[in-house]
Amino acid sequence: MTKEEIKNYSNLQYLKSFETNLALVGIRKDGIIEIKYTIDDYDVEVANQIEIADALAKLTNNGSELFSVILIPGLYGSITKEARDYEIFEKDSFKNLISLGIVVHALHQRILANFFLKFKMVKPSYPTKIFDSQESALEWTLGQRVM
Repeated sequence: MTKEEIKNYSNLQYLKSFETNLALVGIRKDGIIEIKYTIDDYDVEVANQIEIADALAKLTNNGSELFSVILIPGLYGSITKEARDYEIFEKDSFKNLISLGIVVHALHQRILANFFLKFKMVKPSYPTKIFDSQESALEWTLGQRVM
């Protein structure tokens, strides 16, 4: 895929979306679900995770359709202990997830994302990768869908 094609993909509008207290969760024309945090300074709580999982379920026919996700968190977020302990990856809305690309823009975000993923009791059963740009995440995510 060329850089121009990647740029065009990253400018697509949502076909359908849901707004939670923390993020906008939308399905793009290319079929990728984007979770884009709408605030920069936040603490992820269990209720936020449940809202996002519910939005994913609505966009994927309760998780029965195959899908990929690009997650774009806000800049200064953190996660509560309860949310870290909550086994979000076991929820039905994640059962057909092909891949998860996480876009981070700062070192502290990379550390938090790695901490969250590496210390979960239940590891995701799908490929998960952290990226410095949305374009890189998109290129990898599109490649995961054809495997």
